[in-house]
Amino acid sequence: MEIKLTVDDKPVTVKAGSTILDAAKAVGSKVPTLCQDDNLHPFGSCRICLVEVVGSPRKFTPSCTTPAMEGMVVRTMSPAIIDIRKTVLELLLINHPLDCPVCDKAGECRLQDLVHEYGLGKPRFDPVKKYLPADYESPIIERNISRCILCGKCVRICDEQNAVGEWAFTRRGTKARISTDFDRPLNCEFCGECVDICPVGALTTRQFRYRGRPWNLASARSVCNYCGCGCVIRYDTRDGRAVRVVAPNDNYLCSKGRFGWDAVHHADRIMTPKMRVGGKLVDCTWEEAVSVIATNLNVIRTKRGVDTIGGLGSVRTTNEDNYVFQKFLRAVVGTNNVDMLGRLRIPRGLDSAFFSGELAKIRSHRAILVLDADVGEINPRTGIEIVNAVNRRGGRLVLVNKGENKFNVLAEAVIVDSAEAALTGLIAALSPGGQGVREDIRRAAVVLLEEPSVAIIVPARVSAKEVSLIKQLAGLLQGVTFYPLVKRSNLQGGLDMGVISDYYPGYRKQGEDTTAAFAASWNAMLPDKPGMNALQMLEGIASKKTAALYIMGDDPVGSDRKLAPVLKDLEFLVVQDIFMSETAKLADVVLPAAGSAEKSGTFTNVERRLQELSQAEEPLAEAKSDWEIIQLIARKMGGAMNYASPKDVLAEIRSVVPQYRDLAPGACWPAELSPIAGTDADLSLASGTIMKDEVITSDRLLFSSGMTITRSQEISTIRRVKVATGK
Repeated sequence: MEIKLTVDDKPVTVKAGSTILDAAKAVGSKVPTLCQDDNLHPFGSCRICLVEVVGSPRKFTPSCTTPAMEGMVVRTMSPAIIDIRKTVLELLLINHPLDCPVCDKAGECRLQDLVHEYGLGKPRFDPVKKYLPADYESPIIERNISRCILCGKCVRICDEQNAVGEWAFTRRGTKARISTDFDRPLNCEFCGECVDICPVGALTTRQFRYRGRPWNLASARSVCNYCGCGCVIRYDTRDGRAVRVVAPNDNYLCSKGRFGWDAVHHADRIMTPKMRVGGKLVDCTWEEAVSVIATNLNVIRTKRGVDTIGGLGSVRTTNEDNYVFQKFLRAVVGTNNVDMLGRLRIPRGLDSAFFSGELAKIRSHRAILVLDADVGEINPRTGIEIVNAVNRRGGRLVLVNKGENKFNVLAEAVIVDSAEAALTGLIAALSPGGQGVREDIRRAAVVLLEEPSVAIIVPARVSAKEVSLIKQLAGLLQGVTFYPLVKRSNLQGGLDMGVISDYYPGYRKQGEDTTAAFAASWNAMLPDKPGMNALQMLEGIASKKTAALYIMGDDPVGSDRKLAPVLKDLEFLVVQDIFMSETAKLADVVLPAAGSAEKSGTFTNVERRLQELSQAEEPLAEAKSDWEIIQLIARKMGGAMNYASPKDVLAEIRSVVPQYRDLAPGACWPAELSPIAGTDADLSLASGTIMKDEVITSDRLLFSSGMTITRSQEISTIRRVKVATGK
């Protein structure tokens, strides 16, 4: 149904349920707002969006909460309305401190903009302001209650979007304020969404305090590399150095994405190439380092055989880095021993059975089955979409959870059991004549069966039996879409680029025809022998099947200390990284790589969405992008690599990977393009001896382990508070 009305003498048609504000936007009329946000339910607290409705007994009404009605005639900029808005602004300024010169929000403050736009003169109300002291006791977030205009955005986003509810309106009348219970310091997820949405300087971050003004800053869009969601971020830099990260286009960022970027400035950064001399790592030139690597790899290839050389790629590097890395090992070194340890922690069937749907479409499903209660910590963006589905779209949540977290409150049905037991029970309840099923499982089954579309959140760890059960359950439901949880940032891109021992780029299985095709494309002789996977390479060190390893952007020893004596048995170890990691300390040659803020290129997230990274800073000291480093070594070994930029590498990727041929930045490649779609191919790895806990980047706890995240000063501050409070 559509509604026709007139706004500022312009006819407009809007959908039923739209507000006057929606209609005003549709015709291009500018109506100021402070408490309104498209991601939140209408609130109508600030009254700055008042408009005039001709013939209405109320005459003036808040446009953000008033439904558009058939035949309405609305005026948004009449003299009377302008006078009212000026009065509203004067009332807001009664106790608002005029400390714009020292407020970090200056230049981005909506109140400041409106005061300037409406040209307020001398105040007509009590000029004696009632100041409240600023609160600096919470980690990373500072509160200045005197600046608050009680718009309630922070309260609403924390509740409606995050389902945390840390903020609340307290007290009444002229003493009303927004605070935590009992005015205690913040103890939440520290996502910073409340800071981002605050229209004034009531909430600011310690990280950006006194670091710059918007007009001093340059910006570069990039991608967060802390989990598989790959949220879009924007680096703001001053004098060529990043000073903050914000979320462009009103998208969500978790604490790691918003504050964890400062790890790139940590003192542990590797500044120059290093080589081992007399048992110690000493600084050297790039020419010396590259020569030593090329010489040793050539010697080992001659003496021990090419199959004793292997390479471990990374989930933290770009598609271009990973593509050049695997091509170097195959086309220059001559081995298929290339893999990623990140495969130890991916869901089985990720790219054969459980292709992910687009995360933004989770909210469109009528029912959501969450098989991993840690979804909000593993993939925070996925968790937020689940909250939005329930709070904004009326979705029905079925949760499998042995413990208690924020999703229990949202769930219509909670199954207190393991994923395997819950799946078995649901299948029994949905099967004809199902008997002996517990009441909680039966209730959950009814919810799933009643709805025309179901989102299944596949656990980050899933056994072969659970894979079979999930497939069986999906066959009993309508409109099922899978959303696997993936902890690693560019894991999907690494798989797509062929950093797998038995697949070329594009999931093209190794074989005579495939090898010949890539040999022709790369103009190189390629090995016919199947390669060792990551576990086989590590296990082969003791038996001398592995003599040399080239590790790009990974820290096996940091994830499992038992691997230290194993790697010491290598004849030659090269580590290419941004930090002097535990693994780098054992290397014969260490190469300084550029961090994600210091390079350009692309990532591919769990949705298979191609995302662009733009360089925000110059590489630190002598650091170089990973693909550049690999290219230097390849040339030294006689390989023909002549890429001038990541764009050149991407162009070659498009020529050999069908999924990327016509893939535009920001688009997802469709699952049906994968050669392994619908097969039983399993890209995950499992080990009962090494890497039994967590690998590479992050523990399930939101503020926990990882080579990069533990070097973030801001995240470390949060972790200390969490440990101290036991939450």
